[in-house]
Amino acid sequence: MSDLELLTADGFGDDRIVHAFTTRKGGVSEGSFESLNLSWSRGDDKAAVAENRSRVREALGGVKLVFANQVHGDVVLKVDEEPHGRWSAGEGDALMTDRPGLGLCAQTADCTPVLLFDPVRPAVAAIHAGWRGAVAEIVPKTLLAMAGAYGTGPKTVHAAIGPAISRANYRVGPEVLDQFEALFGALDDRLIGPRDSEGGAGLDVAEACRRQLERAGVASIARIELCTFEDEARFFSSRRAGRDGHPGEFGGQAGVIAIKG
Repeated sequence: MSDLELLTADGFGDDRIVHAFTTRKGGVSEGSFESLNLSWSRGDDKAAVAENRSRVREALGGVKLVFANQVHGDVVLKVDEEPHGRWSAGEGDALMTDRPGLGLCAQTADCTPVLLFDPVRPAVAAIHAGWRGAVAEIVPKTLLAMAGAYGTGPKTVHAAIGPAISRANYRVGPEVLDQFEALFGALDDRLIGPRDSEGGAGLDVAEACRRQLERAGVASIARIELCTFEDEARFFSSRRAGRDGHPGEFGGQAGVIAIKG
C-alpha cells in the first residue's frame, strides 16, 4: 500500500478527527476502474472494491466506512451506528454523525465533496454535491440538520471542499445556469465562464458550494483546487469517461471524515 495517496485540506479540523480525499492511486481495481475505485455501482469487481475500501479504512486508523446511495438530492442521513451487513446508510447525499469511529464517505467522480466539522459538539458530515445538489441546497440543509441534531452553530464549523471538476471542463446549458441565477443572482466570472452561442457556459460547482457555506455563516473554509477531469492519473471523472467512449464505466473517489474512536 506504499502508493496509496490520500489528500488532506490544510488548516481543516483538529486532532480529534481524521479526514481525507482519496485519489485513484493505491488500489487493486483494473481497467476503467484502475486502481483505488471505491464505488461498486458501475460494474467493478466487488471483491476489488472491498479491498480498496479496506485499504482506506486501515490508512485512516480503522474507522468504519459508511456510504450513502447518492441520488443528487437534498436528503441528510443521521448515522448513529455502522450499517449492519452492508456499507450504505440509505438513500441520500449527505451523512452526519457525532459518534466516534464512523468514517462518513461522500463519493464523487467530478461532483464536489464537502466535509464539515463542528468542534464544539463535536460532530461531522460528508456531503456529495453535483449541480443538482447545489440547486437543492444540500450544503446549507446539512448545516441545518446538524443544528437540529447536535446544536451545531455555523460560525464555529470548519469546512473542507475537495477535488472536483473545474469550470473550464464543466460546460452546462442555459437551463442549468438559469437555476443558479435564481440562487445567486447575476453569475460572475468566478462562478461561470464566457457564455457560448447556445447560452451555456462552464460552471464551478465547488465555488457555488463555497458561497453557500459562506452565506450560511461558515468562516473557516478550506479548498483543494484540483480538477478531477484534467488529472487522469490521480482522479476518476465521469465527464472524461464520456469523452473517452465509455460513459457510465468509471470509478469513484471519496471525501472521508470521522471523529477518532
